[in-house]
Amino acid sequence: MIYNVNPAVFSSTYAIPTDVADKYLKIATHTQLKVLLYFMRNISDGIDSQKISDALRLDINETEDALLFWQQCGILTGATPKEEPKTVVVKSTLPSRTDVIKRGLEDKQLMFLLREAQLKFGRNLKQNESQLLVSLYDDHGMDPSVILLLLGYAVREGKCNLTFVKKTATHWLESGVETIMDAENLIAEAAKQNLAWSVVQSAFGIERRNPSTKEAELSNLWVNEWKISTELLKAAYDACVDAKTKLSMPYVAKIIESWHKDGITNPEQISSKKKNVKPQGKNDFAGYDLDLFEKMLNDD
Repeated sequence: MIYNVNPAVFSSTYAIPTDVADKYLKIATHTQLKVLLYFMRNISDGIDSQKISDALRLDINETEDALLFWQQCGILTGATPKEEPKTVVVKSTLPSRTDVIKRGLEDKQLMFLLREAQLKFGRNLKQNESQLLVSLYDDHGMDPSVILLLLGYAVREGKCNLTFVKKTATHWLESGVETIMDAENLIAEAAKQNLAWSVVQSAFGIERRNPSTKEAELSNLWVNEWKISTELLKAAYDACVDAKTKLSMPYVAKIIESWHKDGITNPEQISSKKKNVKPQGKNDFAGYDLDLFEKMLNDD
């Protein structure tokens, strides 16, 4: 018997890569072919291995093995789902004074923590401070050694107050800190970022203050990642002020980004580049059209 495709079925079709038939039809198993056919048919609906398993009545491991086979063949691509940032909320309703005393008597490790905290602070703990420490220990499972490191860090920073301890504890918990080493790595990273901001502050003549989140990110990028020199930071600041008559961090960021892409690492290279560029007028700086920076900013 000679077979032909029923023309009526072409009213509804979907695509299968030719490589499936040309290269893998002979080696693919029955299950692998079923999984691929279902996947290609339902791809627009947001497919996952569990959905395929349920539809085809397959074990989840069989389905995932089949998907892996087609990924290794280059028919499918795989990506690890992006994890949502972990959010930790340190309780605003803290244990009562009676609960703190009771827990201290029940747990010798907690009692040690509260006593050592007093030594760190050089004074008796306030009620809300002891309540916070008990909450970090009981509700969030923070190790006493990590809590004591946190308190020592607060003392060294001259920020021995509830707000700083609570904010830092929240950051550490969200970052997955479990050990002293984890915490020390975060402290070291924070120190690098603070130093980067100090360098930018000095170069731009900014008054002493804490940076905004964006300023901290830019400072860390310029100083710690791109290794921008203080001299080049000052040159970018001068270029910004020449054009804008005041400091604009987004404007400076565009200038530094452009120089970084061009491989410029010192002001001498800017001067050299300027000699090779036709003057643009009064607002021209170092061979760059500052009107272009304006356009770049407006395009963001």
